[in-house]
Amino acid sequence: MPQLKNYREVGVFDLISAPLNPIGAFDAEQFKKDVRALLAEKKDEQFLAVDLTGLDFVYSDAYNAFIQFQQEMEDRRGMFAVLTNNKTIVDGLRKAGLDKNIKVFALEADMMSFSLHAQSPEGESATESAGEPAAVASQNVSAASEPAPSPHLDRRTGQHRRFTKSFNAIAKEEPGSKKKGLDVPFDDEPSSAKTVIIVVLLLLAAVGGTLAFFYI
Repeated sequence: MPQLKNYREVGVFDLISAPLNPIGAFDAEQFKKDVRALLAEKKDEQFLAVDLTGLDFVYSDAYNAFIQFQQEMEDRRGMFAVLTNNKTIVDGLRKAGLDKNIKVFALEADMMSFSLHAQSPEGESATESAGEPAAVASQNVSAASEPAPSPHLDRRTGQHRRFTKSFNAIAKEEPGSKKKGLDVPFDDEPSSAKTVIIVVLLLLAAVGGTLAFFYI
């Protein structure tokens, strides 16, 4: 006939039922035997807990057994825990200074919640690395969504606008000013032909005047 297990799995913990002596108190010696049998069965055991639910107190020999297996679990890089919501037992663990090294759970649900956070480092690092590309992608999307600056934004308006003088622009005339040079590009200077005609006419007038003087 197969032997019944005196422990059950709760999250990452193997929760051992508290052995009782004939008077209903915690049996520390039987507890040690049960833990040794479990450790012999599971060589890689790391998370071990004892179920003290329903007990109102434990003796000092129980505390000594808890310290012993807490040290063994620590050497295995694991944890030893106690499941109880009894104030007397919790106060006794605190007075003995065991609450600093031994984890105390009030409910099995608390053990399950703790187990969810006790994941392997590989799983946590994979989750973190998987989230990094998404953050980079979101930055790229936000950068791409920004509108390109319009080339017309650099144009100056109002009193800051600058105007250049066109070559063919007609300057405003001022009274008494003279036009010359490039200010009046469409005004032609007197041609040399006109000058010659005027000189010839003056010479003819002079000759005509001289002849008239002698004939009179």
